[in-house]
Amino acid sequence: MLHAQRMTEESDYEAMADDLVARGAIRAQMMGRPILKVGSTMFAAHVGGDRLAVKLGRDTDVFAEALALPGAAVWSPGDSGRLFHDWVALPASLEDEWMRFAEIARTAAQTSLAIQSDNKSPAKSKKGTTGR
Repeated sequence: MLHAQRMTEESDYEAMADDLVARGAIRAQMMGRPILKVGSTMFAAHVGGDRLAVKLGRDTDVFAEALALPGAAVWSPGDSGRLFHDWVALPASLEDEWMRFAEIARTAAQTSLAIQSDNKSPAKSKKGTTGR
């Protein structure tokens, strides 16, 4: 039964990932785990086979909302005790919430990428200046 449950969780993750890729996310691997990112920014990871970790930002209302759900916790990669304070790990029992929080995390990563890109753009020269 455990194997069948894990297969369902993996296929649910894959379906969610397919949807997010269609919205601009990129699939990748980190430390042998499937992750989703925008540009080089990771925003979600399928961890421990039965949890989804999402980067929501510790000072946001959505982070507090996710953390208040039963079984949710601040993510500790590999259960090492080292907390990633901007991330929430959502258990399989909250799978119905995974897509909503992953989309919020994707949107935040996309917005951050756009802001970074704007900040790196060279300043536009003003018409009539010589640049001296």
